[in-house]
Amino acid sequence: MTARSAETARRCLLAFVLCCGLALAVVAQKPGAGCPSRCLCFRTTVRCMHLLLEAVPAVAPQTSILDLRFNRIREIQPGAFRRLRNLNTLLLNNNQIKKIPSGAFEDLENLKYLYLHFNQIETLDPASFQHLPKLERLFLHNNRITHLVPGTFNHLESMKRLRLDSNALHCDCEILWLADLLKAYAQSGNAQAAATCEYPRRIQGRSVATITPEELNCERPRITSEPQDADVVPGNTVYFTCRAEGNPKPEIIWLRNNNELSMKTDSRLNLLDDGTLMIQNTQETDQGIYQCMAKNVAGEVKTQEVTLSP
Repeated sequence: MTARSAETARRCLLAFVLCCGLALAVVAQKPGAGCPSRCLCFRTTVRCMHLLLEAVPAVAPQTSILDLRFNRIREIQPGAFRRLRNLNTLLLNNNQIKKIPSGAFEDLENLKYLYLHFNQIETLDPASFQHLPKLERLFLHNNRITHLVPGTFNHLESMKRLRLDSNALHCDCEILWLADLLKAYAQSGNAQAAATCEYPRRIQGRSVATITPEELNCERPRITSEPQDADVVPGNTVYFTCRAEGNPKPEIIWLRNNNELSMKTDSRLNLLDDGTLMIQNTQETDQGIYQCMAKNVAGEVKTQEVTLSP
C-alpha cells in the first residue's frame, strides 16, 4: 500500500469514527433518560420535528429544550409537561392546536421561551399562563384568537416579548385592558409587544395599543337608580335597588362595610337581573353600610352609602 493510499485509509477511518460518535451523541441523554421514538436527543435537548405527532410525547425530567414543531398536535392536555421543571424552551409552533386549557403549562416554573405561533388557537383560558414567572417570550401570532379575557397576561412579570399580531382580534370595549397593558409595556421600556385589530374593518390593522375608549364608543357606567336606607326586621326580606347604564353593560357589585358581598357563600343573598340586592330572612348580623358599585372596562362608579339598621 502506498503512502498516499494509507493516508486516504486513515482519513476514511477517522470520518467513520466521527460519524459513529455523532450518531451516539444524538441519541444520548443523561443516564436513565429515554429518548422518544424517532426523536433526536442530545444531552438535555429533545427535537421531535416533522414526525406527524398528534400528542405531546413523554420526555426525561431534565429536558431543557423541547422542540415539537411541524407536527399534528391538536390539543394540550392539562399536566402534559408536568415534572419538566428544568424546561427552558418549548416550541409548539406549526401544529394544529385549537385551545390552551388551564394547567397546560403546569410545573414549568423555569420556562423562558414559549412558541405557539402558526397554530389554530381560538381560545386561551385566562389561567393558561398563570404559573410561568420566568417567561420572557410568548409568541401567539398567526392564530385565530378573537377575544382575550382580562388578566390573561397579568402574571407574566418577566415578559420581554409578546406577539399577538396576525390573529382575528375584535377591538371592542372588552379589549381596552389589553391596550392598557401594551401601553404599560411600551412606557416601561422593558418589554415589546405586538397586537393588531382585525375587526371592526374601519380600524383593521391598527395596533391595539393605539385604541381609545372614545373611538370604540365605550361609556363609563352611570348610576340611574340609587338604593335607600332600610330597617332590619328579623325574618323579613330587604331590597336595595341599584341600576346602571354604560357600554359595555356594567357589572353590579355590592359592598357591605367596604367588603364585597359573595352571593355564593350566603344563600340568603341574591343579585337580581336589574342589579337589585335581595336579602331574605334578614338577621341582626346583616346590619351595616351598603353600597353598590357598577363596573365595566371603561371605568367604575359607586352609589351613595346606605344603612341597614335595627
